[in-house]
Formats: sequence, structure tokens, C-alpha cells
Amino acid sequence: MRSDIGLLSILILVGSVYGAELTKWQNQREEAVFALFRPQDASRGALILQHAASQGNVDAESDLTLAMLLGMGVPQDIDAAEKSSSSLVEGGGARAHTTLGLLLAHNLTGTEMTEEKRQSQALSHYILAAMSNDPIAQMLAGWHYLKVGDCDAALQYFRRAALAVIPSVPEEMMSQDSPRYVWPEDDQFAEEGRMTLDEFHYIELMAQHGDADAALKTAFILYRGMPGLPRDVRGAVGYLRQAVKENSTSAMVILSSILLRHDFPDIEEDVLGLLQTALDFGEQSAHAFLGLLYLNGFRGVPKDLAKAKIHLTQGVMHGVAEAFYLLGKLYEEDNSGKTDEAIALWHVSASIGHVPSAFRIAERYWQELHRVATNVDNTAVFAQALCHSAVSMYREVALSGDWHYLLESAYDDYVNGHVGTALMKYLLMSDLGYPSAHVNAGRLLDSGNDGIYNTEEALHHQAVKVWQKAAETGTATGYVRLGDLHYYGQGVPQDLTLAFMYYNNASMLGSAHGLFNAAQMVEWGEGVEQNVTKAREMYQSAGELSEDAHVPITLALLRLDLFLRLNTTLGLDLYAVDWSLPSLKDQGGHSFFVSASMPAWDIILMVVLAVIITAMVALRARPTGNR
Repeated sequence: MRSDIGLLSILILVGSVYGAELTKWQNQREEAVFALFRPQDASRGALILQHAASQGNVDAESDLTLAMLLGMGVPQDIDAAEKSSSSLVEGGGARAHTTLGLLLAHNLTGTEMTEEKRQSQALSHYILAAMSNDPIAQMLAGWHYLKVGDCDAALQYFRRAALAVIPSVPEEMMSQDSPRYVWPEDDQFAEEGRMTLDEFHYIELMAQHGDADAALKTAFILYRGMPGLPRDVRGAVGYLRQAVKENSTSAMVILSSILLRHDFPDIEEDVLGLLQTALDFGEQSAHAFLGLLYLNGFRGVPKDLAKAKIHLTQGVMHGVAEAFYLLGKLYEEDNSGKTDEAIALWHVSASIGHVPSAFRIAERYWQELHRVATNVDNTAVFAQALCHSAVSMYREVALSGDWHYLLESAYDDYVNGHVGTALMKYLLMSDLGYPSAHVNAGRLLDSGNDGIYNTEEALHHQAVKVWQKAAETGTATGYVRLGDLHYYGQGVPQDLTLAFMYYNNASMLGSAHGLFNAAQMVEWGEGVEQNVTKAREMYQSAGELSEDAHVPITLALLRLDLFLRLNTTLGLDLYAVDWSLPSLKDQGGHSFFVSASMPAWDIILMVVLAVIITAMVALRARPTGNR
């Protein structure tokens, strides 16, 4: 009997030790995987996984397949990623399923099969990985079901991904800033508006010499981080304290907000005093953080929901984004029955990118869906509306996961000449639903120098898919490029009617390029009924949309008028002549001249004729000498 008890005790002890080791490894693995996504930490994450893999850890080997495919912390090796993932999926490697799914989805396995079969197999791998709690696979599966109209299935996957992300999301987190584009023309924000590391170091140097404004800017950048500069909260606190000494009310509020959310027991600051001082000097944003202080209590200041409500209400009145979220949270906690008010407040903060607000709204929709399912009076249309609303919010939360750092990592790869690595990352991010990734992947595929695909057919096929995604997100460039691809029959059958439709869609989004191309199709009767008068109006409208279009539009209008005059006076039909110059037909949509989808030689001829006519007029007008 005693021996049985002893054996049981040993088994319990061994199980406890094993459980502790397993928990320790899972924490290490999670840290290593998330480090892979951050450029400055990728090598460290890869080393942790390589060490575990060398000891036979299948999970680590599985994680490394994705690292090899994307070039995260290790050199990109697509063939090795395929070989390893194909082997590991047999043994149940979760992330290996994600890797193999991506290889199949983007036709990188070297196996001949139909597109439908390839995508079906990719989905199967995503589902298996999703079942093992890979949030990336959950998002990929969610997108598939959303596209085929199965909102309920999409909701399940996006919710699971959001639940994996939300614990690590800071309460103040906003959706990420618009990322950089590989083509400056695609960037809506002026490149000079983006700070470089050299500019940051100059501002930091000014801060170190006592400039309070520079100290505030330095703190703000350190707190958020930037490409090439990891986030440094403690460093930000140091510069904020410097700015506070110079009576910067903004620094008082930001410093207080950081100390209220981050545990720095060695930093002694009178947060209540700082916020009250800032408020006395007219800094209305202090209301939001006074509300936060009283909502939770802080360092000797007791929790006081009545005071929290007063300050948060004032914060909302002054339009402070975080006050909307916190006041909604207060209504939720005090059981006042103001659920509708809380949701309305969260809708405001979510609309400007506040991630925790989006999650709370999504969870409310989720609960409402379950209530609707048990009420026979509710219609299927209402349930679907709720489902799509919830999916939209969960998706925004999931997009804030650490993998969003791959956007900057991909840009750095592109700048450093690693085009294949950049493209693979952009293709993944495009699959996950990041709008800028559609455009950047499309541009790299259009360049033909991608380092991954060996044939133009494969390039154009992938380009069609990413530009279609770009168009679906309302990106004018996506419609322009789809118009180009359908006009020239690249990756899709040639279809001039569809090409015109895409150009026209781009023009309705304010694209001068799209309107210019549509005008040329109308002028020449390509895929649409010819109407020179309407084409002239369209050219003129394109000129109003973009100053850059002035020169090509002026030339196009001169050509149009010249053709009409010659057709009328000489009885010709110059529009029946094929003036196209094949070598100039498509250069990826970079400028109006090289990418305008219509004829090029006609403009050259028009210029030559104009020069001849001008010369003749000049000769006729030259005064003759006395005989």
C-alpha cells in the first residue's frame, strides 16, 4: 500500500515537473514566434527556435518553416520551407500546415494542379493549423469563408484570432499608421512627412541639450517606436520628465498616462498633481486620464467611479478619443444599465482606430447573435448584418497582432534589395487583409524582378489576384492595374469591356490615371462605343483631378483635335489606323506616357505634324526682302 502511495507521489511529482517545463517552453515559444515578426528581434527568435529544434522539438521545427519561407531571422529558402513543412505536417506540426498552405495558395510547390484544387488544399492546411490555435491560419481561413459567403464560419475563425491577440493589446492601442509603399506615387502621405532615423537622432540631440519641445517629440517616438527603432517606454518616461520640468502640459498628460498603465515602482511622480496642473493650464485631455485614475485607483488615490464619470464625461465633451472608450467601460462596470450608451461610445472610439473598443463592440455583437439565434421573430437578414459587423470588428483586432510588423520588415527587405523576401511577406500580409500589402505585392509582381516566380504567366496570375484584392478595398490603383491586365490579356483573357469598366471604377474613386485611360478607350471605341465629344470632356475632367496629368492630357487633346481636322478636311479615318507601339503597351502603370493603355505612335505623329505645320506657317509669315 505504501509503495503504491509512493509511486503515485513520484508520478505526481514527475507530472508537475513536466507540466512546469511544458509551460516554460510554451512561453518561450510564444516569445520566440512573436520576436520573428519584429525585424530587430527576428534573429533572437530564430535562435531560440533553432536551439529547441536541434533537440527534436517538433513545434520549433514547424515554426521555423514559416521563418524560412518569409526570411524572418534566417535567410529565405522556399525550397527548404516546402521540404520541411511537407515532412512535418505528417507529424502534426501546426505552423507547418500554415507554411504549406501558403506555398500552395501562391503556387510555389512546383506541383501541377488546377487553381481550384490548389486553393482547396491550402484551405485544408489552414483549417488544421487553425485547430491548433495558429491565429495566422485562423485569419486566412476566416477570409476564405467570408469570400464564399459563409459569415458564420468566418466569424468563428476571426473571433479566435482576435481572442489570441487581445490579451497583449495595450488599452490605448490604435490601429497602425499607414505604412510605406514601394512606389512613392502610391503613398498618400508625403515621403518628407516621415521621420528618418537621422532626423530622430538630431531631435534627440536637441532634447539632450535642454530643448523641451524636442524632449516631448523624442519621448513620443520612443514610446511608439519607428522602423529601425524599437519601442522604449522607460526612455520615453525619462524625456517626458525632462519636458515636465519645463512646464509642458502635454508632457504632464502623456507621462501620467504611461505611469497609469505601466508598472514603474522606482519612478515616483505625483500623477494626480500632474494631471490637475495640466488641467489648470487648460489641457483638456487631462480629463480622460483623471477619469482613468479614478476608474482604477492609483498609488494611494482610491477608486471613485463618481469622479471618474465626471472627468470622462468632460473628456468626451472635448473629443478626447480615449475618454469615449473609458466612459463606456465605466458604464459596463457600474451596472447602470447603460449598455447602449457604452456601445455608442465605443463605436466612436473604434471609428478612429481604437482597437480595444473594436473588440468590445465585436463581443457585444457576438452575444447579440446568440440571442437572435434563439428568437424566432428575428430575420436571417438581421442575423447576417450582425455577423458581418462582428467579423469587421474582430478582423480589425486581429490585424493589430504582432505580425503587422512584417509590413515594415518587408519594406526594409525591398530597400535592401531582397525583393523575393519582401514579396513573400507582402503576399502573406495581403492574404491577411492589409490594404497596403495588396498594392506593394502588385508593384513587385509588375516589376518582373520578384526573385520567386520564373514565368510571366505565373507573375501575371498572382498580380491579378492581389490587384483584385486592392480593388475590393476601394484602392483606385487596383482598378487601374486590373484595367491594364484585362486590356492586354495578362493573367486573364483579354476583355476590353471589363478593362473599360475597371478604368471607369478607378475614375469614380478620383483617379486621373483611370479617367485618362477610360477617355482614350472612349475616343478610340475600344470596348465601348466611340464618342469623341465625350472623350474630350473626360480628358478635361482628368486634368482637373491631377496637375501631373496636364502634359499628357494636353497632348491627347491636341491629337484629338488634329485627327478631327484631318479626317474632316482630307476625308480620312485616322481612328481606323492601328497606331499602337507594342513595346510601350504596358509598363506597370507608372506614368501616363508609359502606361497609358492606348496608342503611342499617334501622339508622336501628332507632334511631328504639329511641328511641320508650325514651320510652314512660320515660313509663310516670314517677310520677304525688297526685289
